[in-house]
Amino acid sequence: MKIIINHKICDQASACGGISVCPVGAFTYNEKTKKIEVDNEKCIGCGACVRSCPIGAIGLARTPEEYEELKQAIDDDPRNPEDLFVDRFGGDIINENVMVEFKDLEKIIAKEDCLVEIFDEDSIMCLLKSIPYQEILQNSTFKKYYRCLVTKSDKIAKYKVKELPSLLLCRGGKVAKVVGGYYEEKDKAKLFKLLKI
Repeated sequence: MKIIINHKICDQASACGGISVCPVGAFTYNEKTKKIEVDNEKCIGCGACVRSCPIGAIGLARTPEEYEELKQAIDDDPRNPEDLFVDRFGGDIINENVMVEFKDLEKIIAKEDCLVEIFDEDSIMCLLKSIPYQEILQNSTFKKYYRCLVTKSDKIAKYKVKELPSLLLCRGGKVAKVVGGYYEEKDKAKLFKLLKI
């Protein structure tokens, strides 16, 4: 048995479903390299990792021929890892420049019209399924997008945030609207409608 990962579409998140579902611990996250690693010697071929991946980045080959087929499919995949690693609503942090601290939110909201994404570690989703924030800006009247990673001690209720991630639509020095919940790439038209204020 041999596991193969399409690294062109895998965001290498430490929260990989393959890690959590593997009954023998064949999947691990290397903190040093920030990559998912697979020990094929441990793999028992149950396929739980394949079923857990929401984007189909994990493949299981039971024969050398299957492995070569999977490898060829990955080689032929036209996607590029650089296309994946852009800041996205609900995705992992890529660019620190858009990050703001919770304590600074009041100043930012008072200063400019903007979108502020509020999220926590538990609400981070797969990059491939998440909507790039540049696309969100292009489909709204806002010009700035900030992201704010919050903890349980942050008082997010004051912004009427009920679920994470949420987008705060800030206009005229106040939060004009809150759009709560995660929206995948397939739901982007619905999200763009909600951004109209």
